[in-house]
Amino acid sequence: MFFRNTFIRLIAYILLLIAFSVISAWIIMSSTPDLYVVIPILVIALLVYRIIRLYNSTPEKIAYFFNAVENEDSTLHFPEKTLHKANAEMNKSLNRVNELIKEVKLRNREQEQYYSLMLEQVATGIVVINENGNVMQANSAAKNLLNYQSFNHIEQLKRVDTNLFNTFYRLKNGETHQFLKLTYQNNITHLSLRATSFISHGENLRIISVHDISNELDAKELDSWMKLIRVLTHEIMNSITPITSLSETLLRYYIFSDNSPENVNEKTIANTIKGLEVINERGNGLIRFVESYRKLTKLSKPQLQTIVLKKFVEHLLTLLSNEENFNRIIFSVNIHPEELSVEADEAQLSQVFINLIKNGMHAVENVTNPRIDISAHKKDEGHTQISIQDNGVGIPAEIIEQIFIPFFTTKENGSGIGLSLSRQIMKNHGGSIDVHSLPGNTVFTLNL
Repeated sequence: MFFRNTFIRLIAYILLLIAFSVISAWIIMSSTPDLYVVIPILVIALLVYRIIRLYNSTPEKIAYFFNAVENEDSTLHFPEKTLHKANAEMNKSLNRVNELIKEVKLRNREQEQYYSLMLEQVATGIVVINENGNVMQANSAAKNLLNYQSFNHIEQLKRVDTNLFNTFYRLKNGETHQFLKLTYQNNITHLSLRATSFISHGENLRIISVHDISNELDAKELDSWMKLIRVLTHEIMNSITPITSLSETLLRYYIFSDNSPENVNEKTIANTIKGLEVINERGNGLIRFVESYRKLTKLSKPQLQTIVLKKFVEHLLTLLSNEENFNRIIFSVNIHPEELSVEADEAQLSQVFINLIKNGMHAVENVTNPRIDISAHKKDEGHTQISIQDNGVGIPAEIIEQIFIPFFTTKENGSGIGLSLSRQIMKNHGGSIDVHSLPGNTVFTLNL
């Protein structure tokens, strides 16, 4: 009722205000006692108050509407049939806005339900945590993979596995990728965890994806074993086949011959000596091969110490300066900052660098302007990235995936354990080694 006659009431208030103002002026001008002046003045004050209230009614109505929206009250409805056309139009607009807000809320709820159902269906675990470690959301896959159904805070993971808690703690504090072997109730699961940051309602959150990579690792391990067995079989057969063939030939000289030992001639003895020399050479080669395998499998635990990279690289280049063709190659060292250091086993890291630099020197043998660039810098997530780059012939695409397989080599006198040993050393340091190669540009990247 208040909104129906707003315009009429405003006109009435103004007319009454004018009338009582005239009456007050007439009383003051006449000789009427002052007591009679008080009554019209009180009426004028009341009318001014009512006009102010009437003027503020529209802003109050809008404020009331926004308060209802803020409090998620969608039941609000303003009367659209009023005598005052402006008020009616405004009420219609407010009601339309309210309906739109309700539709948006409904769509948002539907989307939330859709994404929640979708998250529950995926095999990858999804966990959302805030800066305090509180779990804002976790799907069923995450709870199953982490072996914790009532997951509210990352501290709870200590009850499952301390390493699991430490992994989540590192991811909460900025790490982006972690691998973990989780042992729970005699079951071993290999997990890959990735984290991404985002801001929601002014709060910093981290989305952590948890993926079971046990099957992938099993498949890769089986594939690696098959490749290794093929290489071992190839190397062993290359040594055993001529030994077997020669031994059979030598046996014929003495067992299947009709000649008595006194009739063995000098030619037979010479052939026997040559055959035994070949057998000895092949046997020693097989022993060297086995020693190489033992070297690969019995790598000692890294003894970590602080290594200043610039000084370390310059020292290695001095050691390699007597290598053939060293002086015709342009070496550049770019370490940023110059005092950049890493925690590593100096002897083992030297093996990696020397192997990669020697490979680079071999790759640029027939290049007109050979160069090898060694650089290092600190990445945003705190890791150190080291690159050894050459402008050699490059690694053919068909063999680049095999170069880290033990005993695989394309060099005539190569052992085939250099790169596989380098990868094992980097893995033992918690790092990695990767390669990217094109003709004229091969880069080996070490991450520590």
